[in-house]
This record gives sequence, C-alpha cells and structure tokens, in this order.
Amino acid sequence: MATRSTSTPTQPGVASTLPQFLRQDRSTLVNKFNYIENLQRERLTEQYDNPEKETEWTRLTGNHIAYRNRYINVEPFADNRVKLNVAEGFNDYINASPIALGPRHYIATQGPKDTSTSQFYRMLAQETESDAPAVVVMLTKTHESGREKCFKYFPESQDTPLDLHPDPDLDDGFEGQVELLSSEEDAACRCTVRHLRLKYKSASTEDDQWQQKDICHLLFVGWPDFSVPEGENRNAMLNLVAKSAELNKPADVPCGSHFSLDAQSHKPTGVGSSPRIVHCSAGVGRSGTFIALDFLLAHLSRGNLESVPDDEDPILDTVNAMRRQRMMMVQSEAQFLFLYDVLRLAWSEKHQTIDAEP
Repeated sequence: MATRSTSTPTQPGVASTLPQFLRQDRSTLVNKFNYIENLQRERLTEQYDNPEKETEWTRLTGNHIAYRNRYINVEPFADNRVKLNVAEGFNDYINASPIALGPRHYIATQGPKDTSTSQFYRMLAQETESDAPAVVVMLTKTHESGREKCFKYFPESQDTPLDLHPDPDLDDGFEGQVELLSSEEDAACRCTVRHLRLKYKSASTEDDQWQQKDICHLLFVGWPDFSVPEGENRNAMLNLVAKSAELNKPADVPCGSHFSLDAQSHKPTGVGSSPRIVHCSAGVGRSGTFIALDFLLAHLSRGNLESVPDDEDPILDTVNAMRRQRMMMVQSEAQFLFLYDVLRLAWSEKHQTIDAEP
C-alpha cells in the first residue's frame, strides 16, 4: 500500500518521542483504514467467485446457520469458528470466532439472541477452564435506537434464575440454570459487575452429575454502536480493559522484546488459558476495538513499542490480523482512528511518568 509518510506536529519534550506510527496524520490513517477495507472486500470476493475453494476466508452458507445469526452479513469464517460439542450430524454452529493475538486468546461473538442463549452458555462451559471463572465483557445495551442489540441473557435478581432447556436441534442433553450470586456497580469502570453461576449437565456428564461454572459478567453501556466512548466513558472503558485482564489473568506478552503478532499454534492450558469472551451486538466493531486495545496496551506497558521501525505500524497489523480471523473487526473508521488516539495518549502518559520518577 502506498501512503504518504506524514507526521502530526508534536510539542517539544515528551511528545516528540512518539514513534512514527503514532505521528501519522488523519488523512494517512484514513487511507490505511480504506486499505484494510479493500483487503476485506478482496477476500470475500475471492470466496464468492470461487465457492469451491477452501481458503482462510471461506464464509459459511446455508439455512442451518442463518437463523442463528443476528445480522445476515456478519458470520465467522468456516475454518476459524467455535464449534459446539454436539452429536455427530447435528448443528454445531454458533456465531463466535476464536481470536489469537500473540499469547493472548479471546472469543469474539455476537450478542446472544433469545434463541441462542443456551448455545452461548454451552460455549462458556466448553471453551473455558473448569477451575477458573469465565470472564465475559458485554459492550452494548440490550436495546439501542428502539432495536434489540442483545437479548438479556442473564438474570437480574437472585430470585429469578435463568433456565436453560434441552435443545432438540443439538441433541446433546445440555440443560441447566444460571443464577445471580451478586451484583455491584464499579464506578471506575462505569460497569455493572455480575457474579453468575451456571449449573448444567449434558449427555456426556458422568453419573448424571451437575457441573458448575462461575462467570464474571462485566456490562459496559457507555459505548454507542459504530462509535467510540467519549469523555469519562472513554476513561472508564480503559479501566474496564485493565479490570477484565486482571480477572481473566491472560498470558502476558513477552517483556522487552519487539512487537510481535505470532500466536501460539495450540490452545493454551494452565494459568490464563481461558479466553476472554467479548461481545457487543454483532461482535465485530466494539468487540474488535476492545480486543485490539487490550493487546496493544499490554505491549505498550511491557516496553515493546519503544523501538518500532518507522516503516511498521503495530495498530494496522493488529487490526489486519484480527480481520483474518473474523470479518469487520474494528468496523468503523472512527473506531480505527480511536486506537491511535488512545495509544498516543497512553504513550505520552507513560513517558511523562517515567520522566517524573527520581
């Protein structure tokens, strides 16, 4: 991609130490966003023109998955999707994609529908480690502008648990109940923290024993669809990134090394092995921006953005890497530019703190 190497003016002192990828002007960044948009169109066009060709961008098709999607134009790639553990010949589909960035693992998924809530909890039980709570980050209201963005898939009171009934379309015997253990408001993150407990059993459960999974559910509603959080909501969202990481205890990026997107080739086990479950409504715009910030800010805090070559752009590379795993991640131009704004401010704050130390 040919883009102008243009820099924004910087103030004397700390700001002048910004690496080149954080000094690009708006027009250059808009060109870069258009570039990754074109890449996405080319990938999908290749699939439409060659439907028999299996590539990393192959899209799923068929009526057996359409009714499980919230939006007709947002679905996971065929070779990078979460598959539910169901009996052979039954529908294993859920609109969810594993996302691997370096050693960190996430699942980006759509906001559950009333008809997919049971499948969502199946996924939580299946994809997270049994000895640690699952961490779910919800970045949307249930309704915006008069439209449902996400079904209220969690109980709001301790007196009204959510029942999960067996699904004949899956034939896995999964049934259970979701209880609300406690709920509190986190002022710093401007989010509601719910501690849930999933009790369930399935056809594979030994001796018909009920199993349980604790869930930490973080609901943040200060982020409008297609947009970015503003003012205090912006600071709260960044606190939410840190809080969700603290609860999830993900594998940290290496310290003092160069920025790297190399992902582990296998599902990790042990401490920090459970992916963070992140969703908004479609599971691509706000979810992708949140995941990118978590990964990039981890690299910033570990000192891995100190010596990025002038011809490299970790933000662009991160977004492109996510879009190879799930379409439309960081969906809007505003969200793409927001990543640069946040990293630029975080960089300056970090170096001001370092300079102020005795």
